[in-house]
Amino acid sequence: MEEHLKEEIKWRKYSRYVLAGLTLVLLFLGYSSSKLEFDYDFEKFFPQENNDLAFYEDYREKFENDNDFILLGFANEGGVFEQEFLEKIESFTVKLRTLPHLREVVSPLEMSYFELSPGGMGFKKSPIFHVDDPEQYAADRERLENSIEPVAEMVNLENNSLIVVIKNKQLINKEDSDELATALQDLIDEEGFKEIHMMGKIMGQQEYIAVMKVEFLTFASISIFVLIVFLIIAYRALWGILIPLATVLLAVIGSLGFMQLSGTPLNMMTTLLPVIMLVVGMSDVVHLVSKYLEEIRYGRTKTVAIKNMLKKVGVATLLTSLTTALGFVTLVGVGMEPIQDFGIFTAVGVILAFVLSILFIPSIFLNIKKPKITDSTKVQNAWERGLGKFFIRLCRNQKTVLVAYTILTIICILGASRIQFDYFLMQDLGEDQPLMQDLRYFQKQFGGIRPFEMAIIPAEGKELTDFDVIRETEKLEQYLDNEYGVNQMISPTVPFKFANKTLRNGRDEYYKIPENEKRFDYLKRQMEKFESREEFQQIVSADKRVGRVFGRMIDPGSRKMLQLNDSLAVFYQNNIDSSVLSYKLTGTPVIIDEAGRHVSENIVIGLLFAFLLIGISMAVLFKSIKMGLISLVPNMFPILLTAGYISFAGIDLNMSTAIVFTIAFGIAVDDTIHFLSRYRQEMGHGRTNLFALRRTFISTGKAIIITSIILLGGFGSLIFSNFLSTFYIGLFVSMTLVFAVVTDLTLLPMMLLKKKK
Repeated sequence: MEEHLKEEIKWRKYSRYVLAGLTLVLLFLGYSSSKLEFDYDFEKFFPQENNDLAFYEDYREKFENDNDFILLGFANEGGVFEQEFLEKIESFTVKLRTLPHLREVVSPLEMSYFELSPGGMGFKKSPIFHVDDPEQYAADRERLENSIEPVAEMVNLENNSLIVVIKNKQLINKEDSDELATALQDLIDEEGFKEIHMMGKIMGQQEYIAVMKVEFLTFASISIFVLIVFLIIAYRALWGILIPLATVLLAVIGSLGFMQLSGTPLNMMTTLLPVIMLVVGMSDVVHLVSKYLEEIRYGRTKTVAIKNMLKKVGVATLLTSLTTALGFVTLVGVGMEPIQDFGIFTAVGVILAFVLSILFIPSIFLNIKKPKITDSTKVQNAWERGLGKFFIRLCRNQKTVLVAYTILTIICILGASRIQFDYFLMQDLGEDQPLMQDLRYFQKQFGGIRPFEMAIIPAEGKELTDFDVIRETEKLEQYLDNEYGVNQMISPTVPFKFANKTLRNGRDEYYKIPENEKRFDYLKRQMEKFESREEFQQIVSADKRVGRVFGRMIDPGSRKMLQLNDSLAVFYQNNIDSSVLSYKLTGTPVIIDEAGRHVSENIVIGLLFAFLLIGISMAVLFKSIKMGLISLVPNMFPILLTAGYISFAGIDLNMSTAIVFTIAFGIAVDDTIHFLSRYRQEMGHGRTNLFALRRTFISTGKAIIITSIILLGGFGSLIFSNFLSTFYIGLFVSMTLVFAVVTDLTLLPMMLLKKKK
């Protein structure tokens, strides 16, 4: 007895050093985590080291970034041509130019058209809107109604509305973006427009960050509440609430601290980290604490109980932590910064949670009194009876279970093969969000907000302003307008069309490229004086080797866009002279659409890699290749079942939700590892296969069910998210966890029944 006391005093002394060290480290990490910032930049979803991205970066150096703009939509009940309304817009446009971080303000009220001066000796500019002369309104309206020029698409006469385009500083940072957004909103509030709509990247980023901040705190709070309720029910003691909760909270704080130290802000993906850390970390804590209490119940001393806890559960917990971390680390292969950050820091957090569990929990238990063990014989017997009866039924219905799994597997494989990727602008926001309502407004009234960019590349030895190049460009432009769906389109043909129309007395039928090359050469000479203007340089590069076609369009989703791109390629092959020019679609949406094609491939490769490493780990642990394979099979079915549901429910995956399988696998495999680890211990005691399996099923089955309930409580809270992707992650992971419990308690035991001792 005296030796046990001396040993306990020694270990208690060491534990205090451990607690002191953990306190210092966690205080530092906690201080760092308090300085974490939120950020959302969808351009970070661009794939790294991508040829399309490299081309676009060079392209925007020549011209401009395609999404650094803000659309302002104004509506007036009395119609567009109401003097008070036009004067207010005109005055507001002047004030807009005083805002910070702007490059340009484009208003239809300030646009002009050229016409021949009397006698045909030159040109004169005439405004499209004669704001100060109402007598001209009827003529202005008629001109807009008959016009096919790009400016006509900035005015919707039928719905009494018009738009003003603001071009903000290119590649604007978050600080400047927030300053501009705030200043713009203040100016709008000051003007008091009856109906105004705003849409732009900086508005989207502000909205996303606002929602992220709320949800970060909301879901962390819900998860903590669920954990507290569970701990009260499970342990019915203050220590039973504080110790497990403190362990996982410290892990969350520590992982957030690491994020801040690395200079990584919280984004839409990493805001899920606290929820994952709380529920995954608690799963390990529950296994450790439950084993400690079991040892105390057997009359062990604190030091012996802790040693047995670390020896019998610690190894399994280490393995589950490594496999969970491995699942998240495979996300690095996706090649998109937000997903990579999510994978890396969640993996770091999982390992940190394990280290804290192994160091913090034993140290605390050594420094507090032995917990009072409540009499839970009735509850324990109820669990044993229920699981025992289920195990017997399972043994008696092996063929039925096998047939059911076989049928489900075939169905789900067929379904999983039909899963499709799709992505829409702002798709994570609900329809009731103001920003989404503004998006719908611009989609309906002004042809959408999705940027369109196409590079026109003349053949070797030609320039963009050559007659044949411009003629072929016009064919492409007509297809883009009539079939592809580009609105408010500007291309290198536009200046020549304007010149041709102007020199033909402003007649609309001459807004086109002349069919006669001599006529075109005449226009080209007339245009030379305008080549130094910014408007011309925005569509033709300085060396005339690259042209820019740009506009906006209604967003049909990335899957439909890829189909449109394929149709465009067919049109080019059949109708455009490839010896004259080639084209390349570019821009931020194109890069994301193309990246989406490869997300699922990268996820599958990552999953296969995780399967391989986990299978090898289990084979080494059990010194059996067969056991390595057995450990994998039950974890394939939950993923297949979830994939089958996604397919048959008609749900499309996107860049955020595609990672759900990696998350689910990394977490679900933990139950299998705990089950097999306990089974290995029972077999090591010389049990028969059936007896060892029954004892494992009853003891570990209870822990699997309880920890799964904890995980469901955390991930289930995500279905209340305002972000559609977060909702689906919560739903799909929860479904996979339920399927994982079922397979671990049905398929896994059945496979082990076939195994000889």
